[in-house]
Amino acid sequence: MKFIDNTKIYIGNKLLQRKLKNIKRNPLVCNINEAKTVGIIYNATNTVSFEIIKDFTKTLIQKNIVVSALGYVHSKKLIDHYLYRKGFDFFTKNNLNWYYRPESDSVKEFIQKPFDILINLCLETYYPIHYILALSASPFKVGKFFAEPNYMDLMIDIEKEKEAIHDIKEEISKDKKSGKKKNELEEEIDKKVELELQLSFLINQLMHYLTIIKRN
Repeated sequence: MKFIDNTKIYIGNKLLQRKLKNIKRNPLVCNINEAKTVGIIYNATNTVSFEIIKDFTKTLIQKNIVVSALGYVHSKKLIDHYLYRKGFDFFTKNNLNWYYRPESDSVKEFIQKPFDILINLCLETYYPIHYILALSASPFKVGKFFAEPNYMDLMIDIEKEKEAIHDIKEEISKDKKSGKKKNELEEEIDKKVELELQLSFLINQLMHYLTIIKRN
């Protein structure tokens, strides 16, 4: 199954590169305090991510920025919690074609909008999200560092932060040694806490650089 998935993504990337050859792009740096519009794309599979993005969106709106948020749910069904969320659009695996290209009206609209800043808050590599990043009309794209594919103009490397989080968790585990293995609920809580820490760190770092950065 993994071989088939990788083959589909390979074909998708080849077709994407053909499209990109016909697109001329002029990157334009934008300070967050000068931005009028911001697009946010993220992995909404876990509701923890959505709650963090929702709070982040409120922060941007308080700066009089028009925000569009697009979340990818790595499932065939949209979580009930996301239904009728004003200002938030979502797409699922049901919106992907056979080689995982996203095909929905909300995605097409998001790609066409020339946001002053496009912020990628996905912590993992998902082809549908990278497809949107690659074709977005935004002149300034920022987010987490990925060696490949690289479609962003400003990237934050959070690998060192992930190591620090892991070390802290190891120390806590040593202090609480009881000889018992963690149950599934405890492991799920740990994953959510780690996700929250990483995403919050990424947002804080991006906002720091977007505040001090100067237009070319």
